[in-house]
Amino acid sequence: MDELGFVPSLLGRALRGSSTGMIGVCFQAIGLPIISRKIATLQRVLREAGFRALQEVTDGNPDLELTVVKHFLAMRVDGLVLVGGIGELHSSRILGLIEQHRVPVVMIDPMEPFDLPTVELDREEGIRVVFRHLFDLGHRRFATLGIHPSVPWGKVRCDALRRVVEESGLSVADDLVDLNDPAAAELNFAYGKQLAARYLELTRRPTAILAINDQVAIGAMLHLQEAGSSIPGDVSIVGFDNLDVSSHIRPTLTSIDQHIEEIMESGVSTLVAQRERAEPLRRAEVVRIAPQLISRESSGPPPV
Repeated sequence: MDELGFVPSLLGRALRGSSTGMIGVCFQAIGLPIISRKIATLQRVLREAGFRALQEVTDGNPDLELTVVKHFLAMRVDGLVLVGGIGELHSSRILGLIEQHRVPVVMIDPMEPFDLPTVELDREEGIRVVFRHLFDLGHRRFATLGIHPSVPWGKVRCDALRRVVEESGLSVADDLVDLNDPAAAELNFAYGKQLAARYLELTRRPTAILAINDQVAIGAMLHLQEAGSSIPGDVSIVGFDNLDVSSHIRPTLTSIDQHIEEIMESGVSTLVAQRERAEPLRRAEVVRIAPQLISRESSGPPPV
């Protein structure tokens, strides 16, 4: 067998009722650095649990999502991981296929809630932690960069921010400035610089900035520094994702860590638990992972 290079057929084993050891992983998109980290972490966690990952990227195309799920089921995968969730167009058909085949499934960080086992970052808590950090430093007027309902997971952040602003006795209309461009192609460094230029045009500038992610935060910070602004002397900036680069720029960037390792381990544990029990899927089972504020040099008290 070694001399001939024989390799057992996983599909053949599946036809006899054996496990294939394969998990179908569907990503909505992979454009952001944080998604690349999720891919690598999930693949490693699955490998450590004794599985192989088959990965597909749909770029949010609902027709492709349906095709990918059908493809995975045809290959007799031992489970499905839907990172970013699924679109509305074919959601009922996809949910029906999952129910019909009784395949273990978990949604990780879905953009919209569905009646499936879910593991997600508590983004509302992330916004609250960031806001309270800046509020406790003394800031009372805030700007957001790129946080808009049209971007992935944007609505939950917008809603959470409005709630915590009002709970703190501030006015959303007067104390919160929204800077964004819904037509922006990417949430990257260049976008951060673009929004920072708009910030500098404000007559009454907020003393604290909350960015949609670290790339936007860093792009904004570089533009503001080039314009002569001191950070955090003139304005504090906080990012989201805690990318590796955040601790290597100057000033180092305060950010939110998503605890990706914990999210992926919880997701795989959810799959394994479904495989081990004979009962049907437990619907609407949602595990929320709390984020962590990493306080660094870019946030400080407001200017006197």
